[in-house]
Amino acid sequence: MAFRFLHSIFAGASQPGKFDKELMLRAIERAVDGTDPRLRAVSHYRRQLWNAVERAIDFVVTFVNTLPPAIVADRQGYMTDPRLRALFASPESLREILSFSDGVRNYLKQAPNPLPAELYAGLGAVRLEKNVLGIDLDGEILRRDVPQTVVNFCDHRLVFLTDNEQDTRRELMRRGFDYLVETALHHLTASRVQKTQLEQQQRKLLLQKASLLKKAQVGLESLTGPTTLEPVDLAALEQQLQTLETELGQLRADSATLDKHLAKVASTLGEPEKYLQLESIPLTLDHTNTKVPADSPRVANSMTFQEIVMGKDRRLAALFVRFPSSELLPQPDFFKEANRLLQSIR
Repeated sequence: MAFRFLHSIFAGASQPGKFDKELMLRAIERAVDGTDPRLRAVSHYRRQLWNAVERAIDFVVTFVNTLPPAIVADRQGYMTDPRLRALFASPESLREILSFSDGVRNYLKQAPNPLPAELYAGLGAVRLEKNVLGIDLDGEILRRDVPQTVVNFCDHRLVFLTDNEQDTRRELMRRGFDYLVETALHHLTASRVQKTQLEQQQRKLLLQKASLLKKAQVGLESLTGPTTLEPVDLAALEQQLQTLETELGQLRADSATLDKHLAKVASTLGEPEKYLQLESIPLTLDHTNTKVPADSPRVANSMTFQEIVMGKDRRLAALFVRFPSSELLPQPDFFKEANRLLQSIR
């Protein structure tokens, strides 16, 4: 069995609670495929993973459902929702992100024609805060060099485009679960092993597998990782992954090693809150995105962002958006533009 990058285990799940047996079995097999397929040699591996996988599924479903409903991300929405005004400098910059992000370009390559009237997506951005010296009005006195905090949002990403909100949420659930599986795989590769040739080869193959999964952005990397300039050939990556799995399966492994691997995977999936969190960030900002005290007479807007926190150093503000497909600007023809530039040089 191969790890299929686009396979979703959440086709029938939208609410937390007890999940049907079919969903649980799919999730367990995905966890095994995503870590070490040799775990199937362990007696009753499904039973040993059941509670941990159920905990992980329940966690990501609740996690995604905590995010507020999709907001309208068009010019009118920009004028009425302070979160969009905080995230984008202008309605035009919002429209450019909607039109030219990697997520939109990838979606348009396989989108139906004509496009759905309305599109849904996940929007992520990194929040940066900078301390500066600014100007403030104290009554009728203008004060200079006042310590202030300016909030900026950068690295905007539009991902998981669909024609309905529930499918977009299910895609984020899948990515969240796969992120936990990737984390379990990294824990396996980080384990201290005896320096035998066999164990070194095993660790090498697991590291290569982790690298492939990261390159394919099967988890949450599409929200936080660097933009890939070249399109990723998922079919080719799956073939490379299958080759690795074949090599890994040919390695001998004693039952004690596999038992430890199984226990580590179960431990990671059974404590998802250690690796993935959702934090509410309340902000009160003026029109320049400068933080304003709650009791200040200055004109400001209060808002709350939900930030996805991964590990110790990765976080981003996340929300669901919806917008008319008619808002999308025409996609540039880079080949035609390159030819035009070459002709102008001659």
